[in-house]
Amino acid sequence: MPDVRLIETGNQILPFRTLEGAFIVRSILPEFPIGSIHLFLVNQGNSPDVYPMLLKTKGRYIIAWEDSVLGLVVEEKPELCLRITPDVFNKMKKLTGVVNGQVAPSFPELGLFPIIALSIVLELPLAELGPDQSDIVMNSPWLPVIQDKTLVGRVIYIDSYGNAISNISKDLFDRANQGKRFEIYIISNHYRLDRINTGYMETEPGDMLALFNAINYLEFAIVHGNISDLLGLETGSTIKIKFYD
Repeated sequence: MPDVRLIETGNQILPFRTLEGAFIVRSILPEFPIGSIHLFLVNQGNSPDVYPMLLKTKGRYIIAWEDSVLGLVVEEKPELCLRITPDVFNKMKKLTGVVNGQVAPSFPELGLFPIIALSIVLELPLAELGPDQSDIVMNSPWLPVIQDKTLVGRVIYIDSYGNAISNISKDLFDRANQGKRFEIYIISNHYRLDRINTGYMETEPGDMLALFNAINYLEFAIVHGNISDLLGLETGSTIKIKFYD
């Protein structure tokens, strides 16, 4: 693909932090054009039972290693979800005309991912190469769930201000809320909020707040403070929202 344009967007993602990487990819996808191809290479596969995945969501392609965090990237059932098993990969090699290229166990991405990307560029009949594997992605434990009038989510990203960003989108909150009274519980019943701000400065300095940020995820902060340090929040911390009739 001699004319391909490469853009690096993840230089500051720490090694092996796939959850952080998933949040970044989900955040930047809308900024890229339809048909763009995104390589999600935060964590290396290099395991007999872990395969590359090819996803298409909202017209954009993602090539990644099979990982439970991919559900956070797509949020809803992807248009295409293909597990690149050896059989599928051999079909790709045959259809693209690639006759060389070995897959080295120490750096499998070098041999695998360019051929998968080439299959997209050449407009191969991708959906015909293997079965749809959307269930693998949509059964992610990192997706929020609704149980008994309670929306349960998790912190998925801590930003440079110490603000804690959850996996609860505004759309999901609105569907669960429907105008009801609610209480948000952070980590335990000891920390709770019953309103959502539209901006940070609606709250006095030193007080906790919740708001839907610029990418419409529920975020928690302290004005002029660090809520993650104060409450001991980290990726994976539980957030519960209870709704009352």
